[in-house]
Amino acid sequence: MKITPSILSIPPYLSTSWKNILSLHALPEPGGLFKLVVILTNKLRIVVPNMDKEMIDSIFEAHASYSTAEEKPSKPQTPFKSDFFGGPLATADLLGAPMQHNPEQADAPELPKEILEKITSIAKVLGVEDMSQFPKPEANCNCPFCQIARTFHPDEAKAEEEEVKDEELTFRTWDVSQKTDHLYAVTDPLDPTVEYIVFLGEKVGCNCGEKNCEHIRAVLNT
Repeated sequence: MKITPSILSIPPYLSTSWKNILSLHALPEPGGLFKLVVILTNKLRIVVPNMDKEMIDSIFEAHASYSTAEEKPSKPQTPFKSDFFGGPLATADLLGAPMQHNPEQADAPELPKEILEKITSIAKVLGVEDMSQFPKPEANCNCPFCQIARTFHPDEAKAEEEEVKDEELTFRTWDVSQKTDHLYAVTDPLDPTVEYIVFLGEKVGCNCGEKNCEHIRAVLNT
């Protein structure tokens, strides 16, 4: 038998957590013993015979401890003050908004759009018109703080996007370099040891031995 504020286990009759027990009843029997009747939340009725008073008292005390803990109100969240806005901003747990840059979370996933919109709305409700008071985000950082900061500094976010060069967005299959007027080297950008020579003259060809190969097309497309 195991009786704790979390579970009730009386083999071979039952073993379950208190959250699955709807009510308890102790029925007196001859000889000073009791019959314990357990009603589960699924309406199943379990009868445990030959229980002495000490066992019954322990079971009811454990159930009372569990019920009391369940009835305790949750600890209220404490609003915090934000130096960024000079006044109470909101409940930190509600927004999940850390108030400082964290480089260890630079590759954090994007925050839900709803959260960012909620933070911006709260700032407006509090009368914050000059968003420049909020610290600027760090470049190339996606920690939650920097994501929030970009909502207050849209120009900074736009500048970061413009920093990405066009060539960085282009996937190159081959690197092409001209050796002579009609001779070109075609190299694999991922493995420089893989190189082909393409000739563009009266006759077009590649040392790979194939006609109209991708190496010739790469040279023609440059």
